[in-house]
Formats: sequence, structure tokens, C-alpha cells
Amino acid sequence: MNNNNNNGFVQPAVNAESQRPGMKDSLKIVWDWSDFLINYETYVMPEQKNRRAPQATTGEPWPMPQYYVAKANKVYRIDKDKFRFNIVKESCDIIERAVERYRDMIIEDTIMDMYNNLQHAQGTSIRDVSLKYNDDIYVKAEAVQVVNIKIRRPCTKFPNDQMDESYDVFVKKSGSYIWANEVWGALRGLETFSQLVFRGTDNVLYIKDTVINDYPRFPHRGIHIDSSRHYVFKEEGMAQNKMNVMHWHIVDDQSFPYQSKAFPELSEKGAYHPSFVYTPEDIADIIEYARMRGIRVMPEFDTPGHTYSWGLSHPEHMTQCYQGAHPVSGYLGPLDPSKNSTYRFLKTLFNEVLHVFPDQYIHLGGDEVPMTCWSSNPDVLKLLNQLNGKPNEPINLQNVDPYMYSYDIRKVLEYYEQRLTQDIKDIARNRKNGVRMVMWQEIMNNNIQLPNDTIIQIWQGDMGDVQRAIDMGYHALYSTCWYLDLIEYGTKWPKYYMCDPADTSMGYQIDEKKVLGGEAALWAEYIDNENLISTLWPRASAPAERLWSSKDVRDVEAAGKRLQEHRCRMLSGPDYCLRRGHRRDGERVQNCTGSRCNLVQIEKFNFHVQQRGRGMAECNQMLAQGGSMVTALLLILVLGAVIFSLKMSGTRIVQLKVCRNRSIFLSFILLIVIYFMCYTSLWMQVQEFKGSFEKRIKSYSDPRYS
Repeated sequence: MNNNNNNGFVQPAVNAESQRPGMKDSLKIVWDWSDFLINYETYVMPEQKNRRAPQATTGEPWPMPQYYVAKANKVYRIDKDKFRFNIVKESCDIIERAVERYRDMIIEDTIMDMYNNLQHAQGTSIRDVSLKYNDDIYVKAEAVQVVNIKIRRPCTKFPNDQMDESYDVFVKKSGSYIWANEVWGALRGLETFSQLVFRGTDNVLYIKDTVINDYPRFPHRGIHIDSSRHYVFKEEGMAQNKMNVMHWHIVDDQSFPYQSKAFPELSEKGAYHPSFVYTPEDIADIIEYARMRGIRVMPEFDTPGHTYSWGLSHPEHMTQCYQGAHPVSGYLGPLDPSKNSTYRFLKTLFNEVLHVFPDQYIHLGGDEVPMTCWSSNPDVLKLLNQLNGKPNEPINLQNVDPYMYSYDIRKVLEYYEQRLTQDIKDIARNRKNGVRMVMWQEIMNNNIQLPNDTIIQIWQGDMGDVQRAIDMGYHALYSTCWYLDLIEYGTKWPKYYMCDPADTSMGYQIDEKKVLGGEAALWAEYIDNENLISTLWPRASAPAERLWSSKDVRDVEAAGKRLQEHRCRMLSGPDYCLRRGHRRDGERVQNCTGSRCNLVQIEKFNFHVQQRGRGMAECNQMLAQGGSMVTALLLILVLGAVIFSLKMSGTRIVQLKVCRNRSIFLSFILLIVIYFMCYTSLWMQVQEFKGSFEKRIKSYSDPRYS
């Protein structure tokens, strides 16, 4: 295996159907950069647009490997009863659990070769898949029972920025193998192997005769997840796209959900709700989940700006903003750089963070610092005078325009960042892997001088900014073109696909070794659990391939066909997707076994959030549907009590009032009980237990689950 192979040779698999003699592809799926359209070769009527996803490939990998040869006319079948992965050399918990996970996924959840109704269109060469599997190459296919996995080096516990993710896959008559230098490459090889397997309409699993030599183009291939604006859960998509860094933007102005042991009040007062927090156990669970998939977790604690939620518990560390000579009550700006207590607080917090998160990288933010507030504060201005060598210069706040700041104030930002980064380096001296700090590009824009091992993440500019960061001695990450939360109508993944973090087409001389890679960013001002997955995938698959595959892999139309298949493993256009073990509503099929049955896995650490939300929805539905009945019942109870009271002596007015008041009181108590059951999880737990029990009983007799 040659991890330094730079020939960029890619040989896509030959499609067997397109090679059938006498076939002419007279009905084409043509790309127009905004959608897939059906166009005819000799006649086009522009107003008659039939938007369609491309014809999906069958058993093709995503991202495209560096070297890939598959023979569509030579296939093997997977013996579902005897199929297994055999670890022949180095082993550890990571690979042992991975082979179990992938075996279950292959057997239970491999997607079926896709039927396409365009096969009924005149002149099409799309073949009926129900007939395809009557061919001898499938009927007489030999069985694959064992795939040997050989890892050359002992396992390391955590993924890191130097990990070797290269691997080889061989699927031949003589045997099937996955070879890798490290366990991380074996994980990528297992993912690729699982994508090569496809299910025929005869319900048999097949795999083509294949040779793959693969390795990533960039070492840093990330997804930026913002859980400070909305509380989000874990899922499998990153591993399926060979993304290896989860950039966790865990706190921001809006909330502080990180539960700190050193400063528990930060989340007690700063989180959206006391239960909407990430406990140390939650974080350990997320890191372990990622570790088992070869994914690093890089936390971001953005300072000195984006810290409003910090001030809800520690206003003493925030900058008091002024208007003229007067402080504005309650108007607190970024962290106060003029106080030593601020740095002591930060040093204690980051000391904890570096013990909680084992990865070498930590993101310190540094973006969008509201320096107008600093410019209005007398203590910060005194610090600025000291930095300018004029400690005795008087400060006249009456002359400070609250909407403008002097460029000199950037010296305060540089002082803050240099002091913070030095404190973090001091903390990390005893860490085995040390620490590397990542910051947003405003640090570079403000000409802040930081150690050259600092990594600058470009999010505002183009290749000119990447070039500038490299020229200043930094390494670069690129995100500008991959802001997935900026929703546009239509199919926009090709724009992401054609974006390159080391693009030299405009004449820039970019040293690709200085570009660590990039990240697809999903900011969560308007994203939560309900739309995160549909917003993220498969659009993030486009940057995933750009960051992994050869720079020469740029055929959008060919990628669209593979992405359409990959989408079903994980929306490039109107289509459908059949897969065992899944339903469109996300409910788990009852006989689905294995840890990857559900593409979207609702994990333990956020279940209480989902539980509360769903319980309220069910109660609202129950009240909406049965509100009239409940109201009628209450009226009957009240009227009954009144009639009963009227039967008593008319002279006993006091007793009548007591009885009436008692009836009203009891009715009120009943309403409170109903409301309490809806607001808490009691009603939901009863309904879920009842529904789960009924579904389980029904599934025993349902032939779909047998």
C-alpha cells in the first residue's frame, strides 16, 4: 500500500447494463446545474421539465476511492448464514465491535437495487431490475463467506491528526481481504466494503469483483455541529462519509449547555433549561461513540465574544458597556480582558476542558468580537493605554462614540488571545499529545500574532485568504463554501462538490500540505433535531468526497448517480428509497437487529429531550381530539353536584354553598391532574408502554417481520 501515491488514477466501475449489445442510451438524465432533467437527444421542449434524480448506481462507494476497479460482469454472492469478518493479526475493541456492527448492517440493512419507472419510457435503456437477476452472472455467482482483515500496527486508543486511514480492499475468487496499516484504515475499509454490497430483487446480497487502494487527500474532514443554539443528538452519517472530525460548537451567546464540574453555575443559569445540558457522562458517551468510528471530537469554546450566556452566572467577568460616561445597566459585552480574574477563571475552565476532551485540537473561536463595547469601557481603555506605553494618559469617555472603535483596540484583542493561548499551552504541557489551537479567520484579519502552529479556519473569504493564512505561517482549514445552514431552493450540492479547499485554478500558489482540509458547517439558529439530518445529508456528502477523493474527481453527473445510491444509505431530487430495517417515519422495524439499523439513532444522552417534546405533542393531540368529551364530563360532574345540592333543604344555604364550592374544587383538581399528566412524561410513558407492547404482539404474526 502506497499512501503517497499521487497519480490520482480513478477507474470507475463499468456499468454492465450500459455495455449490453444493441442498446442505445436515447433517454438521458442531463445535468443543468440546478436540477436533473429528462432531455431527449434530438428534441428538447424547455417548458416540459421533468425533474428527476439520476439513475442510481448499484454497489458503488462514496467517497470515490483513489484507485478503484470493479468488474460488473463478475459478481459474488454474500452467504448470509455463514458470512463473517476474520481478524487475522492486530485486534482491539475498536475493530472487534466494528466487525459486529458492519456484519449486522450488511446482512440486515443493505439497500436493494433500485427499480426505476423510466424503464417504461420509449427508447430508454434502463433495464427491468426484476429480470436482471435472472442472468447467469447472478444465478451462478460463487459465495463469499469470509473477509480477512489484517491490521499491520497495534491499535491506538484515540484517533488523531496523524492517523493512517489508508486501506486496501480485494474481492476476488481467490479470497476477500481488507488490509490497513492502522485500525482507522480498517474502519474506512469496512465502510467501503459495506457500500460495495447490494441486494438484488431476489433478496440475495451481491458484491462485484473489486480492487481498491484508498487513502484520504486531506487529514481533517469535519462537520461543524452547533449545539449551543439547539440541543442535538448523535448519528451515523459521518462514518458513512468517512468524515473524521466532529467540530462541536458547544456553547455560545444563546446557551451554555456544557455542564462544568469547576463552574456548575455556568449551565445551571446559562443553559436553555436545567435538563438541556451535556453532563460529563454524556460527553464521555459521545467521545466513545466517535472513537469507535474513528472520529475525533474537537470542542469549541468561543471567546472573548459569543459569551453572553456566560455572563448570566458570572457577570463579573464580562465587560460593562458604557454610553458616554455612564454604564448601561444590564448591557454586558464580551469577556473583560482588563481583569486578571478573567484569565484565572478561563484557565480553570480550560484546564477542565482539556481533561474532558482528549483530542489534541481545541477551537478557541475569536470571531465577531464586539470591540465597540471594549472601546466604551474605561478599564479596557486603561489597558489599551498601557499596551501603547501611555499608562498615565487620561481617558475622556465623553469623546468616545459608542458606534465606532479605534483600530488600536485590536491590540487588546491580541493581548487577550496571546495571554489565553499561553495559559492553555501551560496547561497542556503534561498532556501526551499537547495541544493545537484553532481560531476563526478574524484573528488573521485583525493581524493578531499567534504561534505558527495555530490553525486558521477560513469562513468569510476565498483562496486569497487561504493563501494569506499560509503566508503568515499558519495551517488552514476551509469552510467558506460549505455553510449548509444557508438554505437555497433546488439542488445545490454540486456547488459544494466543485468547491476545493486548495483551488489553484485562479492562479493562487497554495501549498496543499499547509491546508489541513475543511469542514461543512451547520449553524443551528434555525436547525434542531427535527431538521438536522435532512439539512445535513446528503448535501454534506459533497464536501466529504471533495476532502477524501483525488482532486481530479470532478464529474458532477457521475457523482450524482453515486450520490443517489448513497442517499439511500444515509436528497438530490425526487425519488424513493427501499431499505430493509427502516420506515420513512423513522420507526424501528421490529426484527431489525444490529447497532446500525436506524440511520438516525436517537441516543441515550438526549432521550429526555425527545421524550419531553413528544409527550407534549401527544398530550396536545389527545386534548384536541378528546377536548369536547372532557369538557362534557366536567359539566356533568358540576351539574350533578348542583342538582344534588338543590335536593337539600332550601334553608340550608351555607351547606349548599359548601357543596357547590366542593364540586368546583374537585373539578379544578381533575383539570390539574390531566394537565400534570400531559406536562410530565406520565401520559407518554403509559402510551409508549401500551404502544410498544401492542406492536411487539402484532409483529409476531406480521409476515413482513418474520
